Amino acid sequence: MMAFGLDIVADILLGVGALAAAFYCVALSRKLNRLTGLDQELGTAIAVLSQQVDEMTQVLETAQISANEARAKLGEMTERAEDAALKLQATPDQPPAPEQPPAPEPRDSGGLADGNTSIFVRHSRVAS
Repeated sequence: MMAFGLDIVADILLGVGALAAAFYCVALSRKLNRLTGLDQELGTAIAVLSQQVDEMTQVLETAQISANEARAKLGEMTERAEDAALKLQATPDQPPAPEQPPAPEPRDSGGLADGNTSIFVRHSRVAS
């Protein structure tokens, strides 16, 4: 009778183990499906990044061409500026500014010692 009880316990444990293995297989299957989807998404992302790298390479080449053109123009402008500076240095100095007119001479103060003159002249009153 005892052997019968152990057989039931062993069968129950075997069933539980089989159910655990089934759940584990289902979980692995879902993870594998997600990994496959991720692999497809990753492939798409890599393709998009590759296209963006190609576009950035073209933009960089265009920028390098523009920079070379700007450098050439800047070199020409620098040479012109240096030539102009040499011409300016070679020209004689400008003539000095005309002399300032002499300061006006002081007017006759009319005999006043402090130099103040009055525009009003006092006349003595003549008594009539």
